[in-house]
Amino acid sequence: MSDWRKRPTLIESWDESIDSILSIDENGTIDLKGVRKNILKVAEDPAHNDRWFTITGVELSRKNFEEFRDNFNSVKYEHWKDGCFDYKSGNKRVVFHSREIRKKEGPFNPKLINYGTLMTDISAAIEGTSFNIYSSSIDKARHIIKYTNPHPVYNLCMEFILERYCRTLKETGSSGILLLESRGKKEDAEVLKYLVNLLEKGNRYWTCEDFSCIKGIYFNPKWSNTHNKKMSFVLLELADLVSYPIHKFVKFGAEDPAYNIIKKKIQNYPYIHGYGLKTFP
Repeated sequence: MSDWRKRPTLIESWDESIDSILSIDENGTIDLKGVRKNILKVAEDPAHNDRWFTITGVELSRKNFEEFRDNFNSVKYEHWKDGCFDYKSGNKRVVFHSREIRKKEGPFNPKLINYGTLMTDISAAIEGTSFNIYSSSIDKARHIIKYTNPHPVYNLCMEFILERYCRTLKETGSSGILLLESRGKKEDAEVLKYLVNLLEKGNRYWTCEDFSCIKGIYFNPKWSNTHNKKMSFVLLELADLVSYPIHKFVKFGAEDPAYNIIKKKIQNYPYIHGYGLKTFP
């Protein structure tokens, strides 16, 4: 675990010294140039596709991980032979990917499975798991209009989430690590550089000591190559399934069934705004 500051590193086992993992997912793009170029059009449409950017962190404790993992995998075994599917790149463990599920693509084609029952089973597995949610969203149009030199949206969202996560860790005397989905060597290296700098130097409001309860930053793909892609990283899947309903809620202001399943898990529910859910500006 000692090399994680130097280069994007994968993690496949949970060290006994770590109390929780914050798995992270995002929706939307960090681009501001396109929004600035079409600012009038974007600003007039509250639900414009390129208006909102969201980062969501899902915190799961060590004591709840095994039960969650087993429940998630049992759903896969129930609906697919050996919990696997013949993707274009080969036979692999099914990954619960929000976009594919919504589009009913790949393993989630209703011609291959009982789609309604699957949705019920996934919802039950999520609802039955104890975890905390920290989410941050930026209205990029208002962000550009309000600030002459707007702060990078990724950094702004991430710092809010890490501040809230660390506050919880400090209150309980716990330690944690961050888990992100690997996007590519260059992108992962840029994100790692920013996060390590944040942990080591702090920001305007928090010192490096305030962030010291975070003991590692890791980047994992969807599947484990060690297990011939017959194992997936379920914490990343959970973050993916949780992030989109929150992004949709922030974007449209309506609570759909998926959001209703997770809303009580948002930090400081029911008083979530500014605590487990933050919107800028």
